[in-house]
Amino acid sequence: MRRETPENYHEASLKEQRIGVPSEDAITEMAHRYGIDQFTGDAGSALWFDCNIMHGSGSNITPFPRSNIFLVFNSVENALTDPFAAPAPRPDHIGRRDATPLA
Repeated sequence: MRRETPENYHEASLKEQRIGVPSEDAITEMAHRYGIDQFTGDAGSALWFDCNIMHGSGSNITPFPRSNIFLVFNSVENALTDPFAAPAPRPDHIGRRDATPLA
């Protein structure tokens, strides 16, 4: 099912993703088939993973802030195009469209 992405959805999706997520049944099936690994680290720990891997995180229940950094390394031959379903492109600080090769 194709659904339109709401305007400025990138602002809300970093807090709770509601669009483009698998159903609860699909997540349950994957958990039974592949298991679940949990990452727990000391303050200052970091976890690096490919965002295309099925992942999730609960709310931050500590009194300390948690930060996410998203890095994308892409070939210049794979430049961003027009959005698939969003009404407008994401802002430049999230999805830069300058595909000039680095020197």
